[in-house]
Amino acid sequence: MSTMNDVAWGDLFKESNILSDIHDNGIAYVTADHMKKYREPRLMAKIDTRELLPGVFKSHKLSILPIKNGEYAIFRDPMKHSFFTFPDDFDQIKIVQHYPSIDLENFDSFNSLENLNESQALDLALMSSIIKGFTNEEKLWLTIRGRQFTRDFKVRIPSINRYINVSRVQIEIDAGYESENAIYIFEAKIGKRENFNIRQLLFPYLEWKNRTSKPVIPIFLFFTNGFYYLFQFDLKNSLGASRVVKRACFTLSTIKPIDICKIMRNATLDSSLVEEIPFPQANDLDKVIDTVSVVNQGFLDKASIAEIFEFDERQGDYYANAARYLGFLQRKNNEFFLTNEGKRLLEYNNPSQRANYIVEQLAKRPAFNQVFQKLLDSNLDFDLVETFNIPQIIENATNLKGSTPKRRASTVRQWLRWISKYAA
Repeated sequence: MSTMNDVAWGDLFKESNILSDIHDNGIAYVTADHMKKYREPRLMAKIDTRELLPGVFKSHKLSILPIKNGEYAIFRDPMKHSFFTFPDDFDQIKIVQHYPSIDLENFDSFNSLENLNESQALDLALMSSIIKGFTNEEKLWLTIRGRQFTRDFKVRIPSINRYINVSRVQIEIDAGYESENAIYIFEAKIGKRENFNIRQLLFPYLEWKNRTSKPVIPIFLFFTNGFYYLFQFDLKNSLGASRVVKRACFTLSTIKPIDICKIMRNATLDSSLVEEIPFPQANDLDKVIDTVSVVNQGFLDKASIAEIFEFDERQGDYYANAARYLGFLQRKNNEFFLTNEGKRLLEYNNPSQRANYIVEQLAKRPAFNQVFQKLLDSNLDFDLVETFNIPQIIENATNLKGSTPKRRASTVRQWLRWISKYAA
């Protein structure tokens, strides 16, 4: 399915010499005035994850960087150096239960300590001393936030072995904290990320590196389902030279094990759930919970959900439909709304309670009920999940046939991996 950006960039490429310029010179330039003929330049250039790359960029292995106010450079990026991809081992990061020095429940300004936007998540991380704990700084002051224009610096493009000049580019810094020893630049997101455009940290880092004699420490933070994940980066003035040097996961909640045996004893199968809603194909249950939260905040369609999580609209639909499958959302026309079950999910004040409720919902569904029964038969040994014939279970419990059950089995395995973190 083509997006508006796919169409706009496709038309621009057809009516310009961009590809021939890249072939001859390794790089091409396009202005905002030229882009306005096809779509708002700000929207065309907002490519914050690999999933958002327009089709023509994917086909020709290209990337784009702003280099001046109103001018962009397009270049070949076959190794995708413009993006940092996180290793698929989030569950290997030890979860640290953090005890704040102040009682956060006393603050009426936060309607919930779980359903936050990016700025609130950052503010709560500072108030609760999560950021101080990660940085090992006792005293931090918020000194930078919002949009600003850069001065001049250079960025190396490895694929063409060339430095490009960057000048007067608008950047947005979610938060910058200063201590006596360093400046910490934060890029914050709601929802887990598999990758992100390194420009979001690199440009603020290079800008402030030129402004101060103190070390500048770039940190990527995302808040998902009550967990704060923080990644400290080592950056150079070159794409593809980024690496994580420190990472951590904090929660303000007490994590308690859930009792799958008890849930299964009390479960009542509801076969009417089989045909009505598509079988889920959204692998990250934390993000499914986050989807319910952002719908509660007023992001009601797949496009706005996709914009929050910086993936394509198809994935926005997948995650909203996964929340429907669990009973948390309902769909009317092209918009999603919370059900009573969805409201109840958000009323739970820690991840363990939400995980327990999700397993209760899943145990009502025939396919997952069968999988849970196999788990009980194997003494809850999640390492044996790979021996379960999950595609056959899906086929027997749904109307899915052919290769589809095998593809959907991937989601089942990922959800079981998530549940294993909470299982007794």
